[in-house]
Amino acid sequence: MIGEVTKINFREKKGLIHAEDGQDYEFYESSLGNGLKLRDVYEKLDIEFEINQGKTGKRIALNCRAIENKNVKYFKEIVLDLNEKKDQYDTFCDNVKMYAERLKFGKVTTSMIRKIYARVLNAHKVMDIKLLRPHFAYTSGRNEKLPLLREFMNLLDYLAKKMDINNEQHLHNFKQFMEAIVAYRKYVGDDK
Repeated sequence: MIGEVTKINFREKKGLIHAEDGQDYEFYESSLGNGLKLRDVYEKLDIEFEINQGKTGKRIALNCRAIENKNVKYFKEIVLDLNEKKDQYDTFCDNVKMYAERLKFGKVTTSMIRKIYARVLNAHKVMDIKLLRPHFAYTSGRNEKLPLLREFMNLLDYLAKKMDINNEQHLHNFKQFMEAIVAYRKYVGDDK
């Protein structure tokens, strides 16, 4: 089953997952698998898990493994080829809006990504974007207590690595993606 972490209690070493079936399942530190530690778990983290009957008869989540966010996965597949999929542009915008809500929840503001956004808009060739990879790492490291900012910087880094150095359309699509992220992040509000 797949779900999203909605609550964490570090003192009691447990948390809550809201699953795709609409139910909430408790998980414990001992329920985490694949090297996942409770300190690495955060609200909005996408989790794949199994369901089992606990000692008290309550159904609990076991073998919890972090998985890639569905919006991030979608962006990895579509952003660089956006011009070839114009009939999917509305779907793209809907996904950007959902992701902007996710960034808002994670306290990621447009001002946190403003320097990178300005550099992306000033890029004249694909290599200019590739040269931003250290900036993505720096922004992520500087804000290590914001896991959703780290997720976003990792996404930008992934896209930059995948860009074909001779494909100017990749540059245009990357810029369009960044512009959409900043615009929808502003749109969903609570941005200082």
